[in-house]
Amino acid sequence: MTDVIAGANAPRRKLTAALMQRVSSGLHLGLLRYGERLPSTRTLAREFSVDPRVVLAAYRSLEARGIVELRARSGIYVAAPAASGKASAPIESAWLIDVLADAMGHGVPALDFSERVRRSMQTLRLRATVLECNDDQLFSVSDELKADYGLDVSIVDIDSMNGDLPVEARQADCVVTTAAHAEEGRRTAQQLGVPSLVLSMCDDLFAEVERLLQLEEVYFVVTDTRFEAKLKRIFQDIPGSHNLRVLINGHDDLDSIPVTAPAYLTRLTRRNIGAAPLLQRVIPEARVFNDSSIRMVLDFV
Repeated sequence: MTDVIAGANAPRRKLTAALMQRVSSGLHLGLLRYGERLPSTRTLAREFSVDPRVVLAAYRSLEARGIVELRARSGIYVAAPAASGKASAPIESAWLIDVLADAMGHGVPALDFSERVRRSMQTLRLRATVLECNDDQLFSVSDELKADYGLDVSIVDIDSMNGDLPVEARQADCVVTTAAHAEEGRRTAQQLGVPSLVLSMCDDLFAEVERLLQLEEVYFVVTDTRFEAKLKRIFQDIPGSHNLRVLINGHDDLDSIPVTAPAYLTRLTRRNIGAAPLLQRVIPEARVFNDSSIRMVLDFV
């Protein structure tokens, strides 16, 4: 019976994930705004070839997570973000209940949970060396490691290594890189006698970009020309790759980006861009690591 129920719920779970990806990426690409109306259940039922009730169930799942808002006799809208530090009470309560219930299932009393978390995250000041070949990704990876996990970070531009690491980079407790430089990361980690963490980033965003490239031009605004070349390699075999447009901040005219076109700004570009109008319509992502990478870093910490 359990297998039958799980099978019946599979279309809803798959659609929920697809819609969550589309809403999140739409915000980060400037295609959606908070409070904007989303496609109706009938429209999406036709697009995904499912029953409208499956779409409605998926939308309700997203509403429970605070991603969309269902308004009676009006439609479905992108939910406005909660005020800083004030998450929606029902959403926060449901999330905490799930976390605490899972903790208790692993033998951790609810009243001890916060202390267990504090001890896990603050026992040591860990150091990471980040290897990458461009300033945009070096900044994104190191910024997230520092902000979300409290790691001390040294960054190393692979193109400037010359076979040796700076002194501070050799004091790392782990080496962090991305799949493109997994071999260099593992080799460096082996030399230092520390773990190597190969992280994946922006999976949902890149999946949505692949879909959009078949329909229209998609813009990336980066700081380092080497990341421009890397993006072109990433998408070169994707249908519609000719629609990829990569602009360099400080060199290209960002005002040339059509106001309705999907556009993504790297974190480094966002920091350096100043008061460009593009910032007003392209919402920054909360984090760039994917779920498996988040778990990998937490497991190390």
